Amino acid sequence: MKKKGIGIISLILIIIIAIVAGIKIKQNHDENAVQEIQPVKVSSKTVPTFFFHGWGSSWHAEDTMAQAIKRAGATNTIVRVNVNKKGHARLIGKIKKNAKNPLVEVNFSDNKLTNSQYNGQYANAYDSTGARYVKNAIDLVRNKYHYSKINIVAHSMGNLEVASYIKLNAGKKNFPQIDHLVAMAGHYVMGLLVFAVGVVFH
Repeated sequence: MKKKGIGIISLILIIIIAIVAGIKIKQNHDENAVQEIQPVKVSSKTVPTFFFHGWGSSWHAEDTMAQAIKRAGATNTIVRVNVNKKGHARLIGKIKKNAKNPLVEVNFSDNKLTNSQYNGQYANAYDSTGARYVKNAIDLVRNKYHYSKINIVAHSMGNLEVASYIKLNAGKKNFPQIDHLVAMAGHYVMGLLVFAVGVVFH
């Protein structure tokens, strides 16, 4: 009788565990499922959006977002800018006159800032090298197509590079108007430290 009771209790526990596990698996699947991309109505503008990747990454990380935006009908143009370890920027693709919300995927060959001269302080690499990479990529496109406004989407380390670019160049002649800035997984504490050091020592 005791064995039968233990067997029934064990069976009930197994059923409960299976139900809970099934619910959790379904929740995880629903959370990770790719949402269906719906067409959206977006005003047609000639303001380019620059994507800057994070540490150790590349333009491939940006391309999923860019392609989703294109499939949703919000853009009809995606180009890429490669910036080599010397900071030289090269445009791949062409932005036509009828381009709607063109997207610019920026790729840094020196994606860990290991080529930077930062005197042993890694945070300075964002000012000495990262900001220069960002500026060169933006200037290449702006000088070719004469954009006065831009949008920026940055991920992780890209945020610090963009923050340094803004800190070092805002207020200078020909600095573009930044309409929108999207910061994903930004190192906000580190970014504040970079800004603080820059303000104190510049």
